[in-house]
Amino acid sequence: MTRRLTWTIGAGVATLVIAGAAVWLWQSTSVPRPAPASPAATVAPTADAQALAQQQLDEHLESCTAEEITGGAVPEGCGIRIPWGTEFAAVASVRFRIERMPVLELTDDGFIADGGVLVATVSGTGQDGAARTETYRTESWSVRGNVAADGDRVDLDVW
Repeated sequence: MTRRLTWTIGAGVATLVIAGAAVWLWQSTSVPRPAPASPAATVAPTADAQALAQQQLDEHLESCTAEEITGGAVPEGCGIRIPWGTEFAAVASVRFRIERMPVLELTDDGFIADGGVLVATVSGTGQDGAARTETYRTESWSVRGNVAADGDRVDLDVW
């Protein structure tokens, strides 16, 4: 390599290092702007809002579990997951029984409800081809979601 080429490559590398350091310094010292709060995402955690939200959640979860489900698809937005795939080749029906509702807690980002107990009885065809019925129980049934409050009205979006 010639001396001139070596100096040119060195200057290019030095320029890249200085530019990278400048960008890093600029980004590390800039103050992030807080995201604007969505009015639908905030609820003052009052006792009334808490009670209304819990009542609405209870009604939602009761509707999720009220009817017998045919096939293996459980309702969405209900926090229900059943590990039937290892024991069943096909699911004919699923029946639910709520033993304890999840307890709702309002947060800055929405709500968390946990501590529920749910029992699911699954009927169908086992991996061996024979008829099979199994009962699954969870003592950690939980759901999350968003909360919107407007006066004495609370709307939940369970996911």
